[in-house]
Amino acid sequence: MKSLRRRLSSLFAVSARHNIAIRRARPRWLSFLLIAVVFFAGMAATWWTARYVFSPPSAPLTAEQASAQEREEALKRELADLQRSHAALESELSMREGSQATLAQHTEALEQENTQLREELTYLQKLVADATRQAGAKIQDVRLEPLANNTYRYRILLVQGGNPKNDFEGTVKLQVSADGAAQAVPLEVVPDRNAAGKVSDLAMPLPVKFKYYQRLEGVFRVPDGMKVQQFTVQVLKKGGSTPAITRSINVK
Repeated sequence: MKSLRRRLSSLFAVSARHNIAIRRARPRWLSFLLIAVVFFAGMAATWWTARYVFSPPSAPLTAEQASAQEREEALKRELADLQRSHAALESELSMREGSQATLAQHTEALEQENTQLREELTYLQKLVADATRQAGAKIQDVRLEPLANNTYRYRILLVQGGNPKNDFEGTVKLQVSADGAAQAVPLEVVPDRNAAGKVSDLAMPLPVKFKYYQRLEGVFRVPDGMKVQQFTVQVLKKGGSTPAITRSINVK
């Protein structure tokens, strides 16, 4: 009896020999994403097919449209040519402006040089006329020109009249008068491309040596707030301690 029951149980029993695999469910957002990708891909394929496969061929351009298209192309080419011409004209204008500025500087320098040459010519004419007169050094001309930023340009012409046999050698002192008081010029020298020579220190006497004439020229700066009223030039002979020649001019 027991053996029969055991046989029946083994015949109808559920066997657990086979392994059962349990898979996780796919996330809903991933499913929606896949559906959206498939949907848009289908739409794109449908549009491409309708656009390039089943669309009718473009109608040929009419004569008016072809003429307008040719006119448009011609205008584009003309515009490109005008742009190139405009750029070339701008470059040429810049070059001309630079050349004009350079010419203006050269003109100014030539005018100053001509002025100096006229002054020297005037002196030489007087020198020839005074050839028989008493020889001696003198200050022929003194000029002081106010410039910007408290600067002044000075021009001095020293001459030796008559028929000199020896050179005049000595020094020149410059003085200014401000507020009625004369003082030596301990002034800052300003570089001047038009000056005849290089002056290292205006506070020191300027050495001179000439037979007929010598010109002194330069630019100096006065202290801020100082207004020059009078400019004085003193000429001392070599070895002398007192001025042999003095000349002053008023400065407006």
